[in-house]
Amino acid sequence: MPNVLIVEDNRSLASMARAIIEDIPGFQACVAASGAEAKQLIRDTKTPFTAALVDLNLPDAPNGEVVPVVQSFDIPVVVLTGFFGDELRNRMIELGVVDYVLKKNISAYDYASRLVERIHRNRSTQVLVVDDSPSTAAMLKRHLEIQCLNVLVCHNGQEALDCIREQPNIRLVLTDYNMPVMDGFDFIQQVRAKYAKDQLAIIGLSSSSDARVSAHFVKSGANDFISKPFGYEELLCRVNQNLEYMDRIDEIRDAANRDYLTKLYNRRYFFSEAQLRHQQAQFHDLPLSVAMLDIDHFKHINDSLGHDAGDTALKHIAGLLQSAFPDDLIARFGGEEFCILSEQNAEHTFDRLDDFRRKLASNPVKENGYDITLSVSGGLSNGQDDSLDTLIKMADSKLYLAKESGRNRIVV
Repeated sequence: MPNVLIVEDNRSLASMARAIIEDIPGFQACVAASGAEAKQLIRDTKTPFTAALVDLNLPDAPNGEVVPVVQSFDIPVVVLTGFFGDELRNRMIELGVVDYVLKKNISAYDYASRLVERIHRNRSTQVLVVDDSPSTAAMLKRHLEIQCLNVLVCHNGQEALDCIREQPNIRLVLTDYNMPVMDGFDFIQQVRAKYAKDQLAIIGLSSSSDARVSAHFVKSGANDFISKPFGYEELLCRVNQNLEYMDRIDEIRDAANRDYLTKLYNRRYFFSEAQLRHQQAQFHDLPLSVAMLDIDHFKHINDSLGHDAGDTALKHIAGLLQSAFPDDLIARFGGEEFCILSEQNAEHTFDRLDDFRRKLASNPVKENGYDITLSVSGGLSNGQDDSLDTLIKMADSKLYLAKESGRNRIVV
């Protein structure tokens, strides 16, 4: 669970900051009212802090002395301040804080909480810098690492293309225009031949005074453009804006691919992804199994205990399926029916299915004081030589055999 340190001597502000941080799903916060208390809290807390929101004016640290203390424990710092000026800004940038926030109103704390969430996400985010100037590349790398991003560096477009092939999880690219071997425009066009803007974000960089350069970058497929020289704050805002855009697209795409109730994949996504896995199994001569599962007497649960109980049963089974088949493709096909595509042979898949069936039947789920005993019937087919539709139809036929044979069983 991400843990955030709040260093603030004003109790009402500290309480508000804590409430806003803990509104982020899965986050928790600890509060210290002084520099000494913060230092002790860091030493005593077993869970490492993801980030810290630090007030600059504390009783025992009136001039921001606590900032380097917190940073000495490798904790990224977002500064909270009631005063702002050029001298303070330059000092904060020199210290390497993630950002500084003016404590004017609640929106400032909302911004700080978004920064904290961004820091947490950045720890698992890869960024590629492409610039033939070693000093510029080093400066960009340093600024991006302050934001807790994992940074790779290349010095021309061709080198960057090779890097993207080897590192497919790269999320954002910052690329210069004028480079040897392959310039920024050609590089972007080749990237866009494989990756759309919502799959890999690109920010163009150039010191050219020609206004056409920025337009050329965007027309070539860049998401954004920054003119050199630029300040740290501009870079921070542009990078965060593009990463947030990518995250929102991912969330929308994921919501469209999942069943709202169980959070399993839906039927539409299952067929799209299963076709790809089926083709890979055929190409590499790998085993493939398809299972169809159906909850026994589900209509009776809805009729006797209500649809809330039915929903609880569906969510319970979905959670157990995800635990039992973590590497397999699982979907709710509709109603009380589920489908699993496993890249395992029939014998191994049957053993896991039967183990799941036994655990489900022996662990009732509670709903409004009632213990609901659940069971499933299932059918299993295998073989990559048959089409996906054929495998599903075969599994479905065996599911009905399981129902006719007395339910609570798997038929192969």
